[in-house]
Amino acid sequence: MTRTPHNPPETALLSITDLEQLQYKTTEQNLRSRHHTIAPTIGQRPSIFRGHGMELEDVRAYQSGDDVRHMDWRATARSGKPTMKVFREERSQGLFLMIDRRASMNFGTRGELKATTAARSAAILAFSALAAHDWVAGMIVETDEQFFSGVRDINNVLRLLQAASAPLPKADKHAIPMSTLLIQINRAAERGASIFLISDFKDLREEHAPLLLQLTTAHEVWALHVIDPAEEMLPAAGKLRMASPNGETFVIDTTNASLRARYAQAMTKQHADLARLFSRTGITLQRLYTHKDTFEQLTCHG
Repeated sequence: MTRTPHNPPETALLSITDLEQLQYKTTEQNLRSRHHTIAPTIGQRPSIFRGHGMELEDVRAYQSGDDVRHMDWRATARSGKPTMKVFREERSQGLFLMIDRRASMNFGTRGELKATTAARSAAILAFSALAAHDWVAGMIVETDEQFFSGVRDINNVLRLLQAASAPLPKADKHAIPMSTLLIQINRAAERGASIFLISDFKDLREEHAPLLLQLTTAHEVWALHVIDPAEEMLPAAGKLRMASPNGETFVIDTTNASLRARYAQAMTKQHADLARLFSRTGITLQRLYTHKDTFEQLTCHG
């Protein structure tokens, strides 16, 4: 369901100034931080991407707890001391962003619209990739799809980010189905590219598992699940007039404690089912909340 946003429909989700500030903040993070992040390249430090291969980088003495499968037997035989292989993860040199701007993303009760959080996270990821001299490509999904080929220069990447941040279109009763989107992403993304699916995944179902598996056979795939807090716990805010993506309106009484409990239970199950689907298909899930700092949520300290 959608709720009428506070900002006028002609207002951009993120301004050029907003994008410039995100670029500056990402650059500063590159220079000073050594924490792991889910972004492929924020700073000169290891990525938590699993990668698509392992390249031998060095050898070292065995340490307690090391995996014996990585023992360098030849070096061990020569030196008489247990010696381990040290690998460097290989990862692709490209980033493909799928940014969902369909009707259900035009929703926000606290913080900002889900579509704004999606645009903000896409900008952080894109600026991070550029900092590592990786190319950035993407697909904007609205009433139709808009594709952006892989580039490494800031001006062309800004075209993608401005499209992701543009005023939202009017709701379309004939939304593009998730199955079509997944097929198109599989065709558009270069093999080995790291794919970020940024969406609320309202129409993702168990039936899409084969298409998700097709993506993960050739790509490292992340799902950034954008969530408004009201989608987990309905606030006791009295009677609310709600609107579905097709324009149908209805009123619910949120003072009904039983209603709120059933709603919370249903949302918990929905999110758990989604998490299991991603886990089974080899996709890493990260939840992004509209009322929390997106940059901080994308930074995983460890």
